Amino acid sequence: MKTAVNTNPAHNQVARLMVSFLVTALILLTYTSAAKASGLLTISPKQASALIRTEKGNPDFVILDIRTPAEYKAGHLEDAALLDYYSKDFLKKMRALDKSKTYLIYCRSANRSTRALGLVKDMGFASLYNMDRGIIGWGQNGFPIVR
Repeated sequence: MKTAVNTNPAHNQVARLMVSFLVTALILLTYTSAAKASGLLTISPKQASALIRTEKGNPDFVILDIRTPAEYKAGHLEDAALLDYYSKDFLKKMRALDKSKTYLIYCRSANRSTRALGLVKDMGFASLYNMDRGIIGWGQNGFPIVR
């Protein structure tokens, strides 16, 4: 019995693209699952906006602005609490937070908030979101800033 082999170059290219797509999807799924399992996840400003809308009024949802007091005063997300990344007791205050609550943290550009994720990753937060591109990305998407 002979097996038919498709030697059409276009078919082979499509097959390679499909395999490449599936491998990429699997890698992304694995990364996202690992991030969710650890309770830490970086999300876009659009995803952060959707999260805020979904959690509006939920006492177990907290928005943390980890910029300086001067940066906070210049403009922040509505209902955001200030917890200065550069303060001497930043880690102590992070440890004191209720780990069962859901937190959205942000800074100016996601530099400090990304570093903060690394510092708090082993503190046992059930759900901690880092807003990618910080308040700069938030503003670039046209979302409101309280001044």
